[in-house]
Amino acid sequence: MQSRLLFKTLTILIISVFFLVSCGLPPPGTPLTPEQREEAKKKCILQYVGAGLVLGGITGALIGGGKRGGVGAAIGAVAGGALGYLVAYGKCIVYFSDLNTFPVAGYQDTARNEGYRPDQGNVVKIKSWSTTPSEVAPGSKLKLNGSYYVMAPKELKEVKVKEMRTLYFYDTTKMEWVELGPAENEVTAALGTRKADGMIDIPKDLPEGKYRIDLKVAALGKEDVASTQYIVKKSVALDSISPLFALNVDVNEGE
Repeated sequence: MQSRLLFKTLTILIISVFFLVSCGLPPPGTPLTPEQREEAKKKCILQYVGAGLVLGGITGALIGGGKRGGVGAAIGAVAGGALGYLVAYGKCIVYFSDLNTFPVAGYQDTARNEGYRPDQGNVVKIKSWSTTPSEVAPGSKLKLNGSYYVMAPKELKEVKVKEMRTLYFYDTTKMEWVELGPAENEVTAALGTRKADGMIDIPKDLPEGKYRIDLKVAALGKEDVASTQYIVKKSVALDSISPLFALNVDVNEGE
């Protein structure tokens, strides 16, 4: 009877958390004024951090059990809230980042510049992808810069191109990259070369560490991926480790 009640309570809480983080935010791609963007960023972060607190508390209570359940819930809530901010930033990256692409060379110029031949078939190639500066302080901005081309044997005036950037954090406890979240654009473009300009806001509360942004471009059944890395740090030494990163908790999506 007790196990059934626990299962029912857990189910209700998980559904509540899912609802909490999936409502009230503008859909990705919605044009926003600067004021609306700031509001969306705050709301998105608060919702995911709140979800981390709830799920952390649930996990802590289940692990603790019995008389220790209250202590476990408290510890789990703290850990969930700490990890929640890092995960929330990735989940909300669409509101913290912009990427605009525009044509800089047409079909003929791109074929000449890149040595493209029709017998190569459909080709998608990222020429460059970088972030500046390489080290950035919390509360500042990061610039994105890149270029890519899409080519096919016949010149086409309209091609659907997906541009996806995905944020990663380097987990020093596991020595591996952890995916935090993606942001996707879809553009209709002519074949040729496109320039990519963008920016990312670095929140003042973002944990220090090494981050990576992958750019994936897909069109005509082909795709290409490029990566760039940067470091977020305050005035402390780079080798200092925040207690957040000492928590050996898997923050990979389970969706």
